[in-house]
Amino acid sequence: MATTLSNFSTALQIGAVATSVVTSVNGEKKYIGQLTLTNTAVTAVEVHLYKIDDSETETSGSGGNWLIKRTVQPSKTWNVMGDIGNLVLAGAQKLTVVAGTADVINAECSGTVES
Repeated sequence: MATTLSNFSTALQIGAVATSVVTSVNGEKKYIGQLTLTNTAVTAVEVHLYKIDDSETETSGSGGNWLIKRTVQPSKTWNVMGDIGNLVLAGAQKLTVVAGTADVINAECSGTVES
C-alpha cells in the first residue's frame, strides 16, 4: 500500500449548507492530520462538523448525525483536531461542515492517503 501526503482543502469557504472538506472512495483511507476553521466575520459563527457515509445527508439538532459543533469567535481559528483527535475516512465517506453564516468560515485540511 502506498501512503502519500495530501492537501485536502485549502482556503475553502464553508457555506450555510453542507460543504465537503474531504471525501474518500472505496479502496482508500484518508487520515486527517490537520483541520482548522477560521472565522473571518466580525460576529461569532456556529459550525457543525459531520463525518458520514457518502450516501447520508447531514442532520443537525437533537438526534442529528453531526460529530462536533462549536461557535468560532470573530477573527479566531478553531483547531478541530485538538478537540476530537484523529479521524480516518474509510472508503466512501465524507467530512463536511455547515456554518451558521455562509462564506465567512475558511477551512484548511490535510493528511495522508493510503491506497
